[in-house]
Amino acid sequence: MRSAFPGPTIESACAPYAMAYIARTVGVADQLDMAKEIAETNLTYPVIVPLLAEINQVCLSLIAVYQEDRDAALVLHDALSSLPNRGVTALFGSQPDHVLGLLARTVGNLDQAISHFEDALSISRSRGYHSMLAWICCDYADTLLQRKGEGDRGKALALLDESLAISSELGMRPLMERVLSRREILKA
Repeated sequence: MRSAFPGPTIESACAPYAMAYIARTVGVADQLDMAKEIAETNLTYPVIVPLLAEINQVCLSLIAVYQEDRDAALVLHDALSSLPNRGVTALFGSQPDHVLGLLARTVGNLDQAISHFEDALSISRSRGYHSMLAWICCDYADTLLQRKGEGDRGKALALLDESLAISSELGMRPLMERVLSRREILKA
């Protein structure tokens, strides 16, 4: 990244995104301030390629979710949802509708979060994004458990079972541990 040209480049977008993704996945967050600063700087450039704008928006979104920053999550939800042709970051491991669901949940809009998670499930299932699907199922289940509506507990358990099956098959240890802890809470 340091050897790349100044301005929003693939190098200056992917490195901060990777830091945010790792923090969300395994909890290693020691570089988040740097990632946030770089992504914010990239987005201030007057001209930015849509792919790079989306990567930087998703990076900042994952940081806001990780830090439970409601104010940033609200702003970022609007910014990410207004991007034209969003979805290219699915190539890098984040399904934008999943990220929008996480942002909506962070600001406390659980019904909107559920709508985004439904869209993310549909897209991930139809395109075969199995690793993303496993994470979406877990995060969707968390949202249902938080909402506590009629039928939410049963649907959450089914989503956790699906997430566990996929994560076990793919060897996704951090997610497997997360899902197993959620299932223990449900059984209690």
